[in-house]
Amino acid sequence: MRNQKIFFPKLILLLLTIGMISFGFIEGDKRGSTQNKTYKLNNVSNTGKQGDAFRMNINNLDIPINRVGTIAAVNIPPSGTLGRYGVGTFLFSGGFFMSGYTNNNLWAFGQATASLVENMTPGTVASGPNDPDAVMYVLDREEPAFGLGWQDWKTAVDKFGADFYDGDGDGQYNPVDKNGNGEWDADEDAPDLLGDKTAWCVYTDGQPGAQRTRYAGVNPQGIEIRQTVFAFASKGALGDIMFIRYRIKNSGLVADRLDSVLFGVWADPDVGTDFENDLVGVDVPRNAGYTYNAEGSDPAYGVAQPCFMIDFFLGPRSYVPGVTFTDNNGNGIYDDGIDTALDTAFAYRGKNLGINSYPGATNLPVSSFVHYVQSDPLRGDPNDEFEARNYMNGRLKLGEVFDPCGPDAWGGVFGGVNCATLDPRFWYSGDPVTNVGWLTTTGTDQRQMTNVGPFTLNKDDEIEILVAYIVGQGTDRLTSITKA
Repeated sequence: MRNQKIFFPKLILLLLTIGMISFGFIEGDKRGSTQNKTYKLNNVSNTGKQGDAFRMNINNLDIPINRVGTIAAVNIPPSGTLGRYGVGTFLFSGGFFMSGYTNNNLWAFGQATASLVENMTPGTVASGPNDPDAVMYVLDREEPAFGLGWQDWKTAVDKFGADFYDGDGDGQYNPVDKNGNGEWDADEDAPDLLGDKTAWCVYTDGQPGAQRTRYAGVNPQGIEIRQTVFAFASKGALGDIMFIRYRIKNSGLVADRLDSVLFGVWADPDVGTDFENDLVGVDVPRNAGYTYNAEGSDPAYGVAQPCFMIDFFLGPRSYVPGVTFTDNNGNGIYDDGIDTALDTAFAYRGKNLGINSYPGATNLPVSSFVHYVQSDPLRGDPNDEFEARNYMNGRLKLGEVFDPCGPDAWGGVFGGVNCATLDPRFWYSGDPVTNVGWLTTTGTDQRQMTNVGPFTLNKDDEIEILVAYIVGQGTDRLTSITKA
């Protein structure tokens, strides 16, 4: 099942092309502060400025999101919180962690509500967190061209740096129907509509260190993230996927260069009604971490318990001397026209904006996968930047290498596999469908993180990461893994 290597830039190009052509309950012991906040929308329209939050409700997926990077743990009445698939739930909270070095000083921050990590503030470094325009901007393919969503997008472009299609080539976004035909034409400007529904926002690591529940000694690094969430109205496989594009920028607030940066897509999945029977794993060739249920039947899904997968379709761009380019002048930096490119990285910008290519770089694959369990004293929440960094490097909380051959209360190695040959950075990389390899065996309330890096953040140079939240549902818990 997991021996076929997927070249993910080609895969996402295929998926985006297909899409563009087609033109509960509250678990009291798990609440973070965002979970208790009720969001109100600015207007009743489904497009344009949507206030603090928006509900991505399309096909089988119903996932509330907010303007600072929280996924699912966002209370939008009347449906409330949680990520839902069909008749049940699959996600309590989603988000991310980041870690790196500034002038050899370690930092870490994130948006992981169940772990009491909520370090992001709306807007950019320049705008500050109280700008009334630092909200969710929503586009819908069903909206007539030049409608409310198109008009409000001008604020997102002019104030916060959102992308747009510059049809008339003047460098400015002006959504005007120049010939008055009531339709969009290729010589007219258009917003960055990636899916049938697109929701955009920008936020920074702006929470002051003294106000942080965890990582209190870490002050803001001036990192801005322009986040685009999009999905497609499809009855096929695309209909069970929500994409998240993270555009990460070093504003230069603290330093012109941030080194050895790691990015981890974090989640507290709750597949089905019982949130204490989840198992996790990683599919390394597919750059994907996933969560599925232990044996049994769920009150909502029955025996057809789904699998929730987070897939890195596009890793960050990285230049590695001797690997992605030949460093002819020996300065450790790729110089176009001087050095020799050995690889090329890509950034996919949708049907209208096309593909950016970066000779001499590569899109990094995932670098580690970990889980942690709140109730486990040796494998619990990362309490400081050092513990967060250890997890993101694929190590245990206090920095030890996780030995697949050692005792493990949550899993083991099966099917005759030599445990000494397994990569300890990728926890539980076996195949649960065939019961071979390194597997979790004890269901619990899981928190998982799939990591990528290291890469460098130079001032004003955006690095793009594209991930997908995927839900697969087969006839039982194992066929759901195959379906995902």
